[in-house]
Amino acid sequence: MKYTLAFYLRIAFQNLIVHKGRMILALLGILFAVMSLVAFGNISNGLKKQIDSEIGKFGKNLIILRSGYMRFTGRGAMPFGDSKNLKLETVQRIGESVPGIVQIAPFYDVSYPARYEEKTVTAGVVGTTEAMFQIRNLDLLMGTYFTEDDNVNGRKKAVVGYKVFENLFQQENPIGKYILVYRVPTEVIGVLKEKGTDLAGQDQDLQVYVPLTSIMRRYSNVDFIKGAYIQIQDKIPLTDMKQILQSFIRTIRNMKPEQKDDFSVFTMEDIVKTQEQGIRLVSILTVIASIVSFLIGGLGIFAIMLLSISERKLEIGIRRVVGSKKRDIILQFLTESVVVALMGGALGILVGFIITVFVSYFGNVPFSLYLENIVVSLLISTLVGILAGIYPAVQGTKYEPVAVLYG
Repeated sequence: MKYTLAFYLRIAFQNLIVHKGRMILALLGILFAVMSLVAFGNISNGLKKQIDSEIGKFGKNLIILRSGYMRFTGRGAMPFGDSKNLKLETVQRIGESVPGIVQIAPFYDVSYPARYEEKTVTAGVVGTTEAMFQIRNLDLLMGTYFTEDDNVNGRKKAVVGYKVFENLFQQENPIGKYILVYRVPTEVIGVLKEKGTDLAGQDQDLQVYVPLTSIMRRYSNVDFIKGAYIQIQDKIPLTDMKQILQSFIRTIRNMKPEQKDDFSVFTMEDIVKTQEQGIRLVSILTVIASIVSFLIGGLGIFAIMLLSISERKLEIGIRRVVGSKKRDIILQFLTESVVVALMGGALGILVGFIITVFVSYFGNVPFSLYLENIVVSLLISTLVGILAGIYPAVQGTKYEPVAVLYG
């Protein structure tokens, strides 16, 4: 007697309905394994897209020079040591002498209160040149940028971030009005579009940009800068350029080989490396947890199938009497174990999708479907179903029809 796949599937689903309680327990392990693989695969893929997007928003082909030693954490770049040895002349020589640089924007940043009438907000005040706006992709909501002439003459003009504008002016037109930046009256000439927090951990909307010479002479009275944003030509490896810049700075400052750098040269990739390492670590732990869940699910299916076969001796005997071969018995029970595993896999994919949507909505993570994990999960579920069902299926063929019917 020949049996079709539809026949095996019908018997499998009938058995699932009859013993739905035990079958649900059997597929729970598979469900949790697939759920974790799918959910974290989707979420980690979304996080990687978010990181790539943030790197793009920060600026193209950027190398950041910073005075002092920087350390990198999951929250961005944090100053670990301070230095007052980085001079504006050093950055100017870099721009003039190092090939492959498109443009360079030196800066001095400090936290100061900004006040308008009775409203005050603490903002990051960044003294820089007009090149900063282009390098960092800082677009205007209204007004204009300050110019090279403003920088040369040290004029007290400011381009403010969106939150500064919102907190101080509350949607009132700020162009031409004066704010007090650390007691210095400063004319607002522009407002930047909303930018958000970058990967360096800075809120770009709580920034006030002023000409570099103004902050050095009129606001802070310093003769050094904090760093520079350096935009590199396309197709030049950033890692190579980092080494070139590091060697160049040490050379022009006549630093001896035994002297440690009192400056840092890094890229956005260096900043996000810690975050990516965290994602990889969680990914490894997720895979380990999924393997354990698959093993538990497989053992559950194995135990349920053994129990099912011992309870269905009469059915096996009747099937053998009417012409079923041992191969048919094996295929029937293998089909049942694979169906249980695939149902667990399908439910795991569904739950993983729901978790992905939930995290995307409430965690502000870009929605992403990692199809590779979905396919792999289904393949592993099928393999677990086959492996868990082989031994019970073979055991089912050992019952002799006569012994079963008349035993």
